[in-house]
Amino acid sequence: MGVLKAALAKLRGQRVYMDTNTLVYFFDRNPAYFTAVAEIIQACDRGEFFGFTGDAAVCELMVHPYQTRNPAEIARGKAFFARPNFMTVLPHTTAIFDTASQFRATGKSLKLIDALHYATAIGAGCQFFITNDKDFSGIKADVEVINLKTMIEAKAQFGA
Repeated sequence: MGVLKAALAKLRGQRVYMDTNTLVYFFDRNPAYFTAVAEIIQACDRGEFFGFTGDAAVCELMVHPYQTRNPAEIARGKAFFARPNFMTVLPHTTAIFDTASQFRATGKSLKLIDALHYATAIGAGCQFFITNDKDFSGIKADVEVINLKTMIEAKAQFGA
């Protein structure tokens, strides 16, 4: 079984948080990551797992379409998140911000936005967190981080 297929099998029936970079790679059709994130997003769309992201991810994703003043891309981004039974967009509450600041205080190289997404995943009871950010070490939580680059490199290394 390939690395990506094994990861998707692991996600089946679980609550999975998608970090901003996962979504940006999909929207931008990033050549290094598009195939993998497209499969992940399609699995979410098929209801194989419960997908989550946060308001901050939507905000970050919409910056480029607004910068370029591209009405088609703006509409595409809004429609993507508005689809029924697809991905739940979570608010970042005061309690989530507090947890994020605690994570930021203990994770020396962890950026606040990354800590915010991770805290939101925990608050939503997610079992997995898909990202391409690196340093979540030192944070004690029951959310497994799936790093896209690591997964793709393993796929290339093992030819799976």
